[in-house]
Amino acid sequence: MAKDYFQDKVALISGGSRGVGFALAKRLVERGAKVVISARGEKRLLDSQAKLKKMGGEVEAVVGDVGKWEDAKKMVERAIESFGRLDILINNAGVSMRGDFAELAPEVCERVVATNLLGSIYLSRAGIKHLRRTKGSLVFISSIAGLFGLPGASIYCATKGALKGLCESLRIELSQDGVHIGIVYLGFTEHDPEKRILLADGSLAPPDRPAHHTQDYAAHLILKLIEKRKSQLVMTPIGKLGFFINRFFPGFVEKAIIFARKHELTIYKRFS
Repeated sequence: MAKDYFQDKVALISGGSRGVGFALAKRLVERGAKVVISARGEKRLLDSQAKLKKMGGEVEAVVGDVGKWEDAKKMVERAIESFGRLDILINNAGVSMRGDFAELAPEVCERVVATNLLGSIYLSRAGIKHLRRTKGSLVFISSIAGLFGLPGASIYCATKGALKGLCESLRIELSQDGVHIGIVYLGFTEHDPEKRILLADGSLAPPDRPAHHTQDYAAHLILKLIEKRKSQLVMTPIGKLGFFINRFFPGFVEKAIIFARKHELTIYKRFS
């Protein structure tokens, strides 16, 4: 029997205590990988680690904030100290927000940028030398909201869109090193009951958008991207349609979103 691609590989997943991050950790453990998960909330993180260990996985958990350089370094260092190498780094940690730009509290802007953008920059910067050694995979979890601007999600769109430029730059810089760079544009994924998004004033609220796919299905496709070393994945039919139309007819997408928002069409909620 052929060895599984992920057998004995070492993967670091930010935001790995729940959602797609935890679904990725579960699938990697099932396929024989050694996993490091990180998150800010200690209790949930340790509970998730216990669940993964119960499955028979070799799992380390690191409490920290990817938006802080020292914490990001600590996450990578734990992977190297525990397992001696790093083969896969998945920038999954993210913060969602809702609110018109003119009403956003500065701390909301700072929080979203720190986690979604600086978190990906810091963790990737800390891990890149190790990925060079293993010719590993560096993956960024973006969103359909990173493909084009959406009302009520300006800073979220800005941070998720910025990952595209970061990804393309790194792909060129590392082209001679054999490092795989991938980006995933997720649709709205089923959420854990306790998941919350930031509102304009900094308060928290449960998500109010319909799910496009399950966490496990998203994890399945992301691991397929890594195994095939593909450069990008756009999820859901509506995401692919939006990607295609926006690439060739960007003005049309903007007008369509304005029209759908004005008339409160159902399709608007599938994008916004």
